[in-house]
Amino acid sequence: MTKQETTKKIRLPDKRSINLAEAGIKRIDLRIAIPAIILIIVAAALFSKFAVIDRLVAVSKAEAEVAELQRRVNDGYARMASFADINDLYAHYTYSYMTEEELERTDRVQIIDMLNRVVLPTAPIDSWSVTGNKMTVMMSGNTLEEINKIMQALMLEDIVDYCTINTATTKDKNDKSDNVSAQITIYLIKVSEEVKG
Repeated sequence: MTKQETTKKIRLPDKRSINLAEAGIKRIDLRIAIPAIILIIVAAALFSKFAVIDRLVAVSKAEAEVAELQRRVNDGYARMASFADINDLYAHYTYSYMTEEELERTDRVQIIDMLNRVVLPTAPIDSWSVTGNKMTVMMSGNTLEEINKIMQALMLEDIVDYCTINTATTKDKNDKSDNVSAQITIYLIKVSEEVKG
């Protein structure tokens, strides 16, 4: 092989300048870099979700529970603040510190007993209320005859002074019975009058 042939086969570098700072540095391959960057972003997102966001949500729930418990505690304190009033009311009715008007009222246990014995075996009661010595009983779905029997039985009771009745007939086309809605007003005897009688 001659010198000329050797010279032709060897290729000499065609760069005219050389940067020694770049010597030995490999270029970044985008086929590897892009998936690596995506993996780093996904890892960072998962870390922030499980390590940061989930903990913030748990803290928020815990704060809401604490706020609810604090509200309940405050409600309890508010109820305890009114304990003195309830205690006074209890003492008022328990230790005979009643006014004359309260002492003259018919015993409510006797009233309930009268309703259980006289009214309920014959007819259901829609509602009843007592104000002072005046009692109102609302009934429906009974006949006039049943209401009259109840009224006569009430008049025989020792705690009853007298009764009045208001009825409203409700005729149903399909129902042949005379069902009525009745309001019986019962005037109860005052305790002082019971003692005299």
